[in-house]
Amino acid sequence: MRISTSLNVFDSGIARTEAVRRCAAAGFVSLDMNYWDYQKQLMQTSVNEEEAWAREIRDTADSCGVRFTQMHGPVHGTTFTDLDWDDSLESFERMLERSLRTAHILGVPWVVFHPANISKIGSGSRDEIIEFNARFYKKFVPILEETGVGIALENNCLNRLFFPSYFALPEDLIELIDTLNHPLIGACWDTGHGIIESVNQKEAIVALGKRLKATHIQDNNGKKDQHLLPYQGSIDWKEVVQALVAIGYEGDFTYETHNSVRNLPDEIRDAGLRYSYELGNYVLSLGKQP
Repeated sequence: MRISTSLNVFDSGIARTEAVRRCAAAGFVSLDMNYWDYQKQLMQTSVNEEEAWAREIRDTADSCGVRFTQMHGPVHGTTFTDLDWDDSLESFERMLERSLRTAHILGVPWVVFHPANISKIGSGSRDEIIEFNARFYKKFVPILEETGVGIALENNCLNRLFFPSYFALPEDLIELIDTLNHPLIGACWDTGHGIIESVNQKEAIVALGKRLKATHIQDNNGKKDQHLLPYQGSIDWKEVVQALVAIGYEGDFTYETHNSVRNLPDEIRDAGLRYSYELGNYVLSLGKQP
C-alpha cells in the first residue's frame, strides 16, 4: 500500500494541475481525482473540452512522476430518485459514462460510485434494491471492458435509524458485487462511513476480501461524516491497517481527509500536506506490528 490523497484537499478554485504539483511536492506519488467536485461544471462543458482538461491533468501528473490510482465518480444524490442539480437518471448515466472515459485518459484503474436506495422513503425490499442497482451498473460493463477502468462500489452512511438504508453494511455490497460478477466491479470501503454506521471495520474489510479494490480513508467522531485525518476522530487505525494487510489488499491507502487540509490558510496548506503524508506512513507501519 502507498499513501494517496484526493485532490479535494484543494478547493475547485485551484487548478487541478497546480493541485497535482503541490501534492507531488509534499511526497505523494499516488493521487485520487475527485470528479464529483467538478460534476456541475462538467455538465455544462462539451466532451471535447472535458477530454482536453483531463489530458492536461494527466500530462502534469506524468511530468511530476505521480499517477492516479482512484477517482471519485459523479454522484446522483441521496437516492436514485432524489437527484442533485435537477438531474435526470438518463443524464446522470451519460455523466457516469463520461467520467469513466475521463478516468481512462487519466490512467485511473478504479472509479468509486455510490449504490443507493431507489427512493428516500426506502421503497422496495432489499432484494428489489439490490436488483435495481445491479441492473443500473450492469449497463456500463461494455465501457468498462472497452477502457479497462473498473467500478468500486462504496459503503454509504445514510443513517439507517431514519429509514431502511442499504449498502451501509458489507453484506449488502458483497451481494451486489457478487450479483454483478465481473472482474472490473469491486468495492470501496470508507472508514468514516463505517464508524458512523457502527460497523466493525476489521470484520467488514475481511468479509470484503479480494472484492476490495479502493479505500476512502477518513476519521470522525462516529456521529458525523467529518473527513478528518487519522487520530482526529475515534477509529482504531491499527485494526484497519492490519485487516487490509490480512486480506492482501493491493490498492492504495487513499485519504478523503479534505477538512483537515483544505480549511487551512493556503500559506500553510503545503505543510499540512507534508504532515498528512508522514502521518499516513506511520499509520501504514502499524500493519507490521504484532
